[in-house]
Amino acid sequence: MGLTQDVANWVARMSVDGAGVLMDAATSAIIDTVAAILAGASEPVTRIVAETLAEDGARPIADRLGGRLRTSMEGAALVNGVSGHALDYDDVNQSAIAHSSVVVFPAAFAAAQGTDATGRSLIEAYVAGVEVMAKLGRAMGFAHYRTGWHATSTLGTLGAAVAAGKLLRLEPEKLRHALAIAASEASGSRQNFGTMTKPFHPGHAARCGVLAARLAQKGMTGDPAILEAPLGYFAIFSYGEARIERVHEALGNPFDVVSPGMNVKRYPCCYATHRAADGVLELVRHHEIAASDVESVDVIVPPGGLAAVTRAQPQTGLEGKFSLPYVVAAAILDRRVALDTFTDEMVRRPEAQALLRAVHPAENAAIHVEFNAIEEGYVVVRLHLRTGSVLERRVDSPRGAPQNPLRRAELHEKFRDCARRALPGDQAERALSLLTSLRELQRVDELAASLVPVPQSGP
Repeated sequence: MGLTQDVANWVARMSVDGAGVLMDAATSAIIDTVAAILAGASEPVTRIVAETLAEDGARPIADRLGGRLRTSMEGAALVNGVSGHALDYDDVNQSAIAHSSVVVFPAAFAAAQGTDATGRSLIEAYVAGVEVMAKLGRAMGFAHYRTGWHATSTLGTLGAAVAAGKLLRLEPEKLRHALAIAASEASGSRQNFGTMTKPFHPGHAARCGVLAARLAQKGMTGDPAILEAPLGYFAIFSYGEARIERVHEALGNPFDVVSPGMNVKRYPCCYATHRAADGVLELVRHHEIAASDVESVDVIVPPGGLAAVTRAQPQTGLEGKFSLPYVVAAAILDRRVALDTFTDEMVRRPEAQALLRAVHPAENAAIHVEFNAIEEGYVVVRLHLRTGSVLERRVDSPRGAPQNPLRRAELHEKFRDCARRALPGDQAERALSLLTSLRELQRVDELAASLVPVPQSGP
């Protein structure tokens, strides 16, 4: 058997029954992902996608979370994926070098609504999609990302197809065809980082994965060896770096959502900025440093650590999310990095524009990295003060990483902070309660109802 067959067989028989730690980890990741979806529900890119779907019309099967739109499974996967990434506040998967949950969960949730699934089935499909995406990503090698592909979208299409296929109860043969269809849908350029098209990527991948699974269910075929074939997925995307020999034995051993675990974002911006933000915030708070005290800032990152932060002189909030100089400048100026850090007005502040030009990021080849420059190694920040003194902090793991996790109370507070942008407080609490007990939920539609704003009654 080849890799595609191995993956399909594993997905078909995979189960979360009796795996309490796995379901706990998956539930926490889902809570965080729903939080990000609700936070992004009113963002311009989400509204654009939702309005376009509403204009087209569709059979009402699944819900837009944080908004009032019932549409097709594919449409719901699209808009919820876009919403979840609109603020770049969703989790990161180390193995895939990608945002796994924001692709896989919208696809799984849409398919769960379309199949009247239970909460346990939703968790199982989510875990399967993330696991396949992670282990294929680990096999891919860094050339895929370095060359310019956005793995959230390219790998995400396969993860979404797996999640949707699991809920549609596809047999291994049809799962192989779903993967083949998804492989021909995979796309996404990192050149679009800092624009509305970046959050479009996970929505696009989620929609494509759902469509691939549905087409395979109805009998559409693709190459049954699409992953390993000479002109297949890895041949096209890995540039000769792929190491696929051990993917089969790695699946579920352990599950990625448990180990290494998901990286939960403390700040709503590119994860490549988080270690620097932690270091700067610790220094300015501990030493009571004001922006006027700072002459310049050095930020030393691992080789490849600047690949995702391409906006040196941002002018918009979206660009600011991918600007290491701006994130550092904002941390110094405001002593915080929050949702309102990334408005156009905040990025264009004269004091922020002046200070970000004094921030000097650089890669250091001596910092050892095996696979993922955004999460391996360490980051050093040095504040050069006008007095001539230098303050330095090294950060190995940012807050929210598996090695430095958020507490349960912090995760729930993040959910409440995000949810209040889309839902009344009592409804948000109801949603959080249902999410916390997701494995016992008999119908996912009950959760969906708690995540759709209730119309306000007027006089």
